Amino acid sequence: MVNIRTIVWFELRRMARNKTVLFNLFLLPMLLIFILGTALSSFFGSTETYVPEQVNLAIIGAESADALPASFKAFIESPDIAKVMVTSMGLTRKEAENKLRSGSIDFAVTVPGDLDQQIASGSKTQLEMLLGKNHTRNLIAKTMIGTFMDEANSKQAQVSVAGPEVLVMGHSMQERPSYVEIGKLNDKGKTYTAAQYYAASMLIMFLLYSGLMASNSLFSEKDGHTLYRLQSTPVSNATIFGGKILGCSIITLIQAFLIIVGSNVLYGVNWGDYVWLLMLVCVLITLASMTISIIVSMLIKTSSTATAIIQAVIIAMTFLSGGFTPLPMDFIQSLGEFTLNHWAMQGILRMMLNMELSQILTCIGVLGTISLGLSTAAMIAYRKVGYHA
Repeated sequence: MVNIRTIVWFELRRMARNKTVLFNLFLLPMLLIFILGTALSSFFGSTETYVPEQVNLAIIGAESADALPASFKAFIESPDIAKVMVTSMGLTRKEAENKLRSGSIDFAVTVPGDLDQQIASGSKTQLEMLLGKNHTRNLIAKTMIGTFMDEANSKQAQVSVAGPEVLVMGHSMQERPSYVEIGKLNDKGKTYTAAQYYAASMLIMFLLYSGLMASNSLFSEKDGHTLYRLQSTPVSNATIFGGKILGCSIITLIQAFLIIVGSNVLYGVNWGDYVWLLMLVCVLITLASMTISIIVSMLIKTSSTATAIIQAVIIAMTFLSGGFTPLPMDFIQSLGEFTLNHWAMQGILRMMLNMELSQILTCIGVLGTISLGLSTAAMIAYRKVGYHA
């Protein structure tokens, strides 16, 4: 007797023999993850440790460190600053300009001898900076000296408001705050690599594309006139229909497993520690994929039209959710919140970043609500139209 297990087994064997299906479901997503993750890696966070280049800094006018204002002396002698900026003194302005042109020094600065008095009186303070040939070292020096000036301006503002005694009660300019921190970029933030981003995006997109298998399978029985024979057996239309959908769903979940494991082994994609929640997201996307294909297949008469509509819907949702590339426009990003891809992707990315469970469950909850709504619509479409020759 034909039962649902026989139909499921038949669907699995039929798809396993189809080389095009195997390529599209398993090899193509892995290839796209590699291409997109490699080509667009510069647009995503880096986990590399950044160590700034050393800068040869000339201080114009001062013969030695003892001749410098106490606040600036404390700044250049700070251990973090001393690692990056190598200072030389005793140069005139003309000598410094010549050395900057020749490249023997990278940056020069003129420090007023009465800098500390200017800060203590709350008057305007300025440092004259002369740039060298190397853009990167100019940027490093300007950033570090700018940090010192921010600290000085803060003290000036305090003096202007509360008087000179604030420097005694509060922090003195001779203290040495930490101006530089060397470490991993984005180590304190929430970021992910290009490989992680596109692994999540391609996983979602190809799970949705798996719904095309169900649609094609449903139409193939009609177009090949084999549905008559199936309906002549002692098995209900619901069993035939359910067996086909279940068989396609099993293939889709196998696809999800292979993409997750393959991307982890081949590309080092870290999917996070929420394994069961990741599985739940895959199940919900599979459910949504199958229900979309059911709705379209029940309402559309031809296989080609149904395929075109399903593909258009998937591509539109992937684009609006930033699946091809992160979208900078707020309006399009807001439209993406109405798509399955957006909530599935946000949930997976938050798992990859090991964020709070409540934040992940919010995305999964919305995804589950959408999938439930689509399932209800699919059931209504099936009850009204049915699956028959």
